[in-house]
Amino acid sequence: MAFPIAAHLCGWPKDIVKDPERVMTIVSEAGYDGVEGFRAENAEDLVRLASLAAEYGLHLVNVGADDPETKARFNATLANRAAEVPAGRKPAGREPDDAEFETLCRGIEPHLDVFQRFGLRPFHHIHVGCLLETTEDCARVLERLPNLWLLYDTGHLLAANSDPMEVLERFPDRIAHVHLKNFWTENPAAGWHRRQPEFWKTSRFCDLQEGNCDFDIGKCLRLLEQVGYRGWVSVEEDHPRRDIVEVVWDNRRFLADLGF
Repeated sequence: MAFPIAAHLCGWPKDIVKDPERVMTIVSEAGYDGVEGFRAENAEDLVRLASLAAEYGLHLVNVGADDPETKARFNATLANRAAEVPAGRKPAGREPDDAEFETLCRGIEPHLDVFQRFGLRPFHHIHVGCLLETTEDCARVLERLPNLWLLYDTGHLLAANSDPMEVLERFPDRIAHVHLKNFWTENPAAGWHRRQPEFWKTSRFCDLQEGNCDFDIGKCLRLLEQVGYRGWVSVEEDHPRRDIVEVVWDNRRFLADLGF
């Protein structure tokens, strides 16, 4: 396998997420290699979660913590090669001007030094409403912050009306982590616009096999493989409309059928 596959807990039912052993059972039985979405309150909590994950043959990915330096320490302890820095968020409903852009970048810079000190690749989430949202955002931010890496989120790129394949083709050597999800909308031709408040009433993240925005997941994964990506691919079951266990299994089977 070119890269390990993790299940991401974003949007899972809260009663399940509060029961780590139940989470580990679901994820391991479905055939994943790791799990993303846990946070550790302290070192003892980290050991408890990591030990439990090991019992189920799983690895903890991109573990959260109360502050960036603790997060860096925890992920370095877990032998993770990359972790997520705090996101810079755009002003509501508009693009940042030059001064605001510079302020956002300067706010991220100190975290890059901390994460690199612990041997981690610091990555920023490509996410609707954040500093990294579109293909052109990636180009602008990576030029300004050459030590920053991308969390390549296919679903958020689709939601932002950007082509995930273009991002991968333009920045193949700047990807440190992947969130794999698909996107469904009533009108795929309309595209995302932050100034359209009704957008999320007719659009949503969806199971891998349900998207209708012409995103070829198999092609994406094969290109990741070809460019030498060897980090984690986390499958996001983001607020599923079906039973979470069914979704977790169906997404893993979908990837297995593609050869991953």
